[in-house]
Amino acid sequence: MKKTVLKLMTGVFGTVILMSACKKDNDTQTEPPVTPGKDRSKYVFVYSGKGAAGNAGTYIVTANDISQGEISATGNGVEVEAYSFIVTNNTLFAQAYTNQGPVTPFRLNEEGKIVEAGRLINTFRTGVYGTVNNNAWVGGGDPRQSGLGELFLYDAVKLQVTAKSSIDLKAITGTGENAVWTGLFQVDNKLYVPYYKFKPVEGGAPWMGKYGSLDSTWIAVLSYPELKYEKTIADGRSGFVGNWFGMQGLHQVENGDVYTWSTAGEINDIKSKNHSGVLRIKKGTTEFDQSYFFDMEKRVGVKIARAEYISKGKFLMSLYAGATTGDVSGGRVRLAIVDVFNQTVNYVQGAPEHAQPDFKMQVYNERDGKTINYVMEEDGGEFYVYVIDAETATAKRGLHIKGAEGVTSISKLTY
Repeated sequence: MKKTVLKLMTGVFGTVILMSACKKDNDTQTEPPVTPGKDRSKYVFVYSGKGAAGNAGTYIVTANDISQGEISATGNGVEVEAYSFIVTNNTLFAQAYTNQGPVTPFRLNEEGKIVEAGRLINTFRTGVYGTVNNNAWVGGGDPRQSGLGELFLYDAVKLQVTAKSSIDLKAITGTGENAVWTGLFQVDNKLYVPYYKFKPVEGGAPWMGKYGSLDSTWIAVLSYPELKYEKTIADGRSGFVGNWFGMQGLHQVENGDVYTWSTAGEINDIKSKNHSGVLRIKKGTTEFDQSYFFDMEKRVGVKIARAEYISKGKFLMSLYAGATTGDVSGGRVRLAIVDVFNQTVNYVQGAPEHAQPDFKMQVYNERDGKTINYVMEEDGGEFYVYVIDAETATAKRGLHIKGAEGVTSISKLTY
């Protein structure tokens, strides 16, 4: 059994140096499988196994039911050398975090087993990605040191890269700092890319440097499919959106409005003067709506950590349990159903307080308007799926993912 030890680090720290070592990356774009003629489905997980010397390999495994039982890689899994996992067009794309960024597509075959669905394609090391129109995804490079924002467009039907571009991210900030993107999201026929400002240490590792202001929100608007920078949307009422490698922080809801959320926390010696909360961009506009600010700290006294959309204005959010916040990790959180239309917060009953997951929440939205499945590492170090009902704000502990050191993706594919 091969061992795969992958670590990402993120920038942080006072005047010059920082480092925050993290566990495995995570990333999953979850969306409903829509392949015609395929009426059977399985849940698909990617997890790294525990070993005597740390990570004992990364595996794609399947489960028929997540409401109970247990799974492991024993007799059920494909080992992969990958770091990021994107799901679209009923395909799981596994990408390695290396200079060549090789991508391998996986699907379920007629027997419901995970198999390679196409050839491996080299891209480059990515720090951000997002799906588009259920038939493509876009990957962006790691610009923390270079400030050069490379992008590629991957056709999820033809299984090939069809376009590339590059953007000078220092020109976007106009301050000499790099614009480091935290996610990439489709909004109508554009791509919205939230970012934070970061000044790297010359000659240092990618994560070494100093954060810029934590007192503003910035979103770069890119054309699609050209992948060209068009403008920046900014606001000074909260903090920057998302976090390094987070792929969360912005969502366009059913009526076309866009909501963003910010922790506005403290990173090393830099502390935001603003409150954590939710902002809105009305449909058809490219400016923040100055009549709307859902101030989370005024409402419940704590900051937002992460969020994923459910339906009709409701999000599953993790809220910090106390004053300590994190960046890509750190702090303890509680789960809540947050309605951004009515500005209400209901903590989820049945889901215990726990350590904030690295990078992002691992969830699968059942798309029934109320059910979202959340992968939690409990304080004992074991991973379970919690099935959450957004209507009642309750959770039931379900599937046990045995032997996991980290879970980096949950999705559902049809076959």
